[in-house]
Amino acid sequence: MKTRKILFYIFLTLSVAVNIFIVIEGATSGSESESQSFGFTAWFIDVVRNINPESGIVQNPETTHAVIRKLVGHFGLFGLSGILSTLMFLFINDSMARKIQIIVCTSMYGFFFALVSELAQYFTPGRYMSFIDVLIDFSGYILFGGLTFLIYYLVHRHKENKA
Repeated sequence: MKTRKILFYIFLTLSVAVNIFIVIEGATSGSESESQSFGFTAWFIDVVRNINPESGIVQNPETTHAVIRKLVGHFGLFGLSGILSTLMFLFINDSMARKIQIIVCTSMYGFFFALVSELAQYFTPGRYMSFIDVLIDFSGYILFGGLTFLIYYLVHRHKENKA
């Protein structure tokens, strides 16, 4: 029981830290955000160029930048948030009967957070709010949170079957 409580606080802390990072990044100005993401894209393209100089990734840096921005900055960060938040909610209560409530709470939290992070961009100079980005954020959150829940459930069920 004590271990579950410690794990809850660890995942709570990590979840809050990642979510604060997401909000801070969402509240950075458009030019600063572009500069950061272009820097990451340039690094990625250099790595790919060293492996395969003829790659389409190298030939189309604008497309590569847009894909990386959505996959890493939206889908990936919210995926990480989904993993940590799901683990946090799972360690609140051990009862498998309450898992449906946990799934619903986690999903609502993910959608609310995706909406709030995009809303913050509405008030940030050089940024804009996009419902498509809300869907990308929420998709990453749900996919990774759902996989985390599934793995947790399968491990929990395996332990029960052994006992």
